[in-house]
Amino acid sequence: MIKKLAIFVLLILLLVGCSKKDIYQAMREANYQNDVYYQIFVRSFADSDGDGIGDFRGIIDKLDYLEKLGITALWLMPIHPSPTYHGYDVIDYYDVNPDYGTLDDFRNLVAAAREKGIKIMLDMVLNHSSSQHPWFLAALDGEEKYLDYYNFTDSLDGRPLTGSWGQNIWHHCQNKYYCGYFSDTMPDFNLLNEDLIEEIYNICRFWIDIGVGGFRLDAANHFFGLNEYSHKKYDYFDNIRFTKELRKEIKKYDSDFYLVGEIVEAAETIIRDYYFGLDAPLDYPVANRLRTAAAKNGDLYYVKNIMRIYDAYSEIKADFISAPFLTNHDLDRMASVLGANTDKMKLAAEMHLVLPGSPIIYYGEELGMFGTKANGELADGIAVWDETRRLPLPFGDNYETTWFNNNNFSDVRLNAELAPVSMQIDDPDSLWNTYSSLIAVRKANPALCYGNRLSEYEDNSYGVQGFYRSYRFQNYYQKVLVIHNLSADEVALSVPGKVIYLSGTSDYNNVASLPAKSTVIIDVTGVSDD
Repeated sequence: MIKKLAIFVLLILLLVGCSKKDIYQAMREANYQNDVYYQIFVRSFADSDGDGIGDFRGIIDKLDYLEKLGITALWLMPIHPSPTYHGYDVIDYYDVNPDYGTLDDFRNLVAAAREKGIKIMLDMVLNHSSSQHPWFLAALDGEEKYLDYYNFTDSLDGRPLTGSWGQNIWHHCQNKYYCGYFSDTMPDFNLLNEDLIEEIYNICRFWIDIGVGGFRLDAANHFFGLNEYSHKKYDYFDNIRFTKELRKEIKKYDSDFYLVGEIVEAAETIIRDYYFGLDAPLDYPVANRLRTAAAKNGDLYYVKNIMRIYDAYSEIKADFISAPFLTNHDLDRMASVLGANTDKMKLAAEMHLVLPGSPIIYYGEELGMFGTKANGELADGIAVWDETRRLPLPFGDNYETTWFNNNNFSDVRLNAELAPVSMQIDDPDSLWNTYSSLIAVRKANPALCYGNRLSEYEDNSYGVQGFYRSYRFQNYYQKVLVIHNLSADEVALSVPGKVIYLSGTSDYNNVASLPAKSTVIIDVTGVSDD
């Protein structure tokens, strides 16, 4: 509906005469799912009340920061009540974690973000609940309705016991066994139960009514897991069928809603298939290519591989929306991966933010935060795992959270030594300013912001990788050339058009070379054939 309206508006504007701003607004409305996302672990982001834990009010108070960076949408990791620090085991789908504030606080966040043109996407955990959820407790008490909300069996005789990565998925309790694909504290839902499905639809409507504009579906390739349903042979297309029906139901309620799924797969052929049921799967294949190329001094096949991935997606959906990222809460941070090499971190940001789709920035990546998996090391007698990938953001002010500040962990010490936000904003050579500059250039140039078409730069080599991106919208057309110098050496450059971005400088006159670990973006509209 909104796309048709935008096209109609543009036609009228073209007939009566319009400004460039009007045309850009029409394009924005026609591509309403293209955003720059910022992934926030609420517990670690901004503390407004001094209890050491991030909260909704803290995010509201830092919206100016996010707007300055150029963010247009937020992905909030789980905000529901939960017995764990991370929140991926929900005990109430209709409320929020009291650590983060009240439901009214969340409503205020949605409203305040909307005023700044920032959407909110929630992490939605529908593969399983917490073992403390009232539904599961009622099931253990023998209530038949809720027994069928989960996957119970009286005996494990003759059935496979492990899941897709060899983990034990069956757990014993009260003379019964139940499936918990990720943990015994996370019992899996029986997504063949129609009453449960209707409950899930009601949950979705509840949050849409509040003003949420999207969901990131956790563990979306495990809704129907290997060896979970005894009477049914595993087929990952059951996951796609479920998300397709969910998306259909949601779109009836809000046609502009954005449904993203976590599909932890490296193979683009598998990710591709999930476009049948989602607006966008998280783009792990592209993320893997980005991380690998940014870490090296060359990659002869970087652009070819990216184009092959996009070609696979387009077989399912020509107007696919990619969801590229560098890292997230389940991966080591880029500063740790790249050995704190600032030049490589800047190049990684540039490579990320010139790609199609709706890129996702993990909170603190713009500051160069450190974070690696702790692998069960003890802190105050408690085993630490991914907490060290989800550490407090070093704002350098009284909003900084302190829920995890154990200096026995090197990542905590390293983050404490980072230049604070205010200093990075004021430093034109900071990593923060690389992010903000790239986002601004992306938003100002439709060929970078919209469309999926890439063509390979004719002078690609092991150290230099480039591509053209173009976008046509009615009578508007733009084409840009993006060139990355992955190598450790400066390379000569012939500029075939107007330079609109060059790493580390705002002087685009007489550009004749491309420094090591840097990027140039050139507007070649009307110069290079499409």
